[in-house]
Amino acid sequence: MQEIEQFNENLRRERKASTLLVGALLVGGLATTVPLFTDSIKHSKVLFCRVNSDCRGSSVRRGIAYIIDNERRNQLFDINIRVLRVLPPEDSTAYLFGIGGSIALLAAYAASKSLTDKQEKAIHSQFALLKIKALENDILTQNHLDLTAFSKAQQSEITKQAIARQTAEIIEAMKSPGEQQLDHLNGTLHGELSLKNHELQISEMDKVIADNKLQVAETNKKLSKLSSTPQDEHSSSTQSPSEQLKDTLINALKNHEDGYLWKIINSLKPLWLIGNQGSGKTYTATAIALIRKYCLDAPIHQLIDRHATGDNADVWQLLEATSKAESEDEISTAFDDCCDRWLQRIKEKPSKKQQVIVDEFTNLKSLCGDTAIAFFKMSLTDTRKAKEYLLGITHNATNESFPDGTAAARKSGTILLEKFSANGETPLSRVVVRYGLVDENGNNLEDEERTLPNWMHPERVYQHFNGKPINFED
Repeated sequence: MQEIEQFNENLRRERKASTLLVGALLVGGLATTVPLFTDSIKHSKVLFCRVNSDCRGSSVRRGIAYIIDNERRNQLFDINIRVLRVLPPEDSTAYLFGIGGSIALLAAYAASKSLTDKQEKAIHSQFALLKIKALENDILTQNHLDLTAFSKAQQSEITKQAIARQTAEIIEAMKSPGEQQLDHLNGTLHGELSLKNHELQISEMDKVIADNKLQVAETNKKLSKLSSTPQDEHSSSTQSPSEQLKDTLINALKNHEDGYLWKIINSLKPLWLIGNQGSGKTYTATAIALIRKYCLDAPIHQLIDRHATGDNADVWQLLEATSKAESEDEISTAFDDCCDRWLQRIKEKPSKKQQVIVDEFTNLKSLCGDTAIAFFKMSLTDTRKAKEYLLGITHNATNESFPDGTAAARKSGTILLEKFSANGETPLSRVVVRYGLVDENGNNLEDEERTLPNWMHPERVYQHFNGKPINFED
């Protein structure tokens, strides 16, 4: 309050001083301009009379000199008057009074405006300062209240504990020797019961561990039976666990519908998956890539997908690709790298295979233009010689997805597998091999209806080689 009163007092003093100054300037300015309203002060006067008068008394007229001079240009007026005398102006510097008065009035306005602006800023600044101080006071008050409440709560808790402890001591002192002995026995029984419960929990955990070990042993036994044949029972016993896992999965693929799926996976022809949204193209592609990785020793060298670290990140991470291309520039560069690498691998004739995966090629064709078209055309001939598995995903088999003029080459040089969904969300096991497979006599098979095994899922294939083998008999 004292600061506000001091502030108000300062404002009053400033207004008082400014009022006196503005008043003095106004009075001075107006007083200075008063002489300007009297013509005799500013201009020369002329005394004149008519020629036919006696030029005395009331017949003498007075006029402004420059006005009379203008009238005298009229010859009739000049003939009829006689100039008696020219009276000089009372003050030749009268115009300076007008200038001084104007300056004084302007100074009064400027002083008034300056005071108004200054006090307005001061008032706003004071309001802001008061608001800040009010907030500080509120924070201090709230913190003080919180600290007081916390202190009271702690004191109350300490008091409760002290009273409870004192009450327990009093009750214990009031007990008879028999009651004290009974309490001792109860405490001993509770301790033994807790110990037994702990031992029971440990035994239950041991039982679960033993069951898990038994299941693992049974699974290994089943794997051994599946991977062994009457001709090579002795050789299977010498295989490593990883080799056994490979053999069991390959045998399961070979035994599924004449082994068409293993033929597709084992082929170096570019494999393209098509289908509508929700048909599970990405999951099927990942499962195939994992089978090639583990069973054919073909690591994933390159993953080209605009959503590599987005929507598809969870499923792609199982592949552990060496490099990923996600942005438009990265994908264009990756297409160029593939073309160069295939030519280099063909020259080097490598013994080890590797994989390239391309997702949503329909969109990449429109984004990357000629680079994507060149990549696709070279893949028709170079991937087999370069020993690279190309696995692609696109929407359909029309020219929207593939470059124009490649229909015949696609039929002879690629495998096209179509996936389906029940309602646009649930993938079906049904697939159709549109082209790319041949029968035992070398005849092309087209539009062959097939199904995928129920275990054909990337997570299950990954777990098969990482501690949880698939039971193919289920």
